[in-house]
Amino acid sequence: MSLGLTADQKAQFERDGFLPVRGLLRPEEVESIKNTLAGYLRQGLQWLTQGQPPETDTVQVNGVLIQLEPAVLSDKVTVSEPLYAARKIWNLYGNDALVTGIIRDKRIISIVTDILGDEVWFFADKALLKPPHIGVEKPWHQDIPYFPFEPKEPYLHVAVWIALDEATVENGCMQYIPGSHRWGNLTTSTTWTETVSHLAVDADRIDTSQAVLVEAQPGDVVLHDGMVLHYSAPNRSSRPRWAFVLDYISTRARFTGEGDPPYPKVSRLTTMG
Repeated sequence: MSLGLTADQKAQFERDGFLPVRGLLRPEEVESIKNTLAGYLRQGLQWLTQGQPPETDTVQVNGVLIQLEPAVLSDKVTVSEPLYAARKIWNLYGNDALVTGIIRDKRIISIVTDILGDEVWFFADKALLKPPHIGVEKPWHQDIPYFPFEPKEPYLHVAVWIALDEATVENGCMQYIPGSHRWGNLTTSTTWTETVSHLAVDADRIDTSQAVLVEAQPGDVVLHDGMVLHYSAPNRSSRPRWAFVLDYISTRARFTGEGDPPYPKVSRLTTMG
């Protein structure tokens, strides 16, 4: 596979604010990530197999964080299988060897730096799991308003959304409004899906009929800009929809936290050799 994006792919990303890249990861690489995530779930949520009720919404396993689905936390449903109980796993970088290595993968860095420039910060990782029947929606939102960087404008953040399962309309594939990354910062409120809070966009300001639904196969990647409007529906199917997301920020952005940004810099030059 050639590295980087074609001219047509770059033009499509700049026009739409998102871009599917099919088959970037091999099946065995997808399985390695899934097995790693499953290990944390089984270790951190083993009490579910013993019929114990949850005591908190977030569990820590060797620095890795696991957030329960709201229906599990509230005990509305009884889930004895740890793989089908969590909404999110994050903070794997620096705590897990596999993920710590993935963030510098040449295939990923080549496409990210084609958009953001030759040097980026790796900002965050998260696995978004949407278990069968109970996986909640993620309301319409933009990513950059969550992050301690300015300005809130396009082409400063790219999310690398990696499908670990088949993502379909039924189980909550990603949805985007093309071109919305150029509409400015529309984040105005906080909304809730049961016990989970979200920075969100007023739905009355969005024509959701414009949304493009992006189904994906395991190993496919969807790149999206930090300002593009996106959404994922609840999973009401009988199949999970696992995805793994890596967030990169251009070093052209201004960090608004205290001191220097505490994030690793990744250079195209050193990564690509």
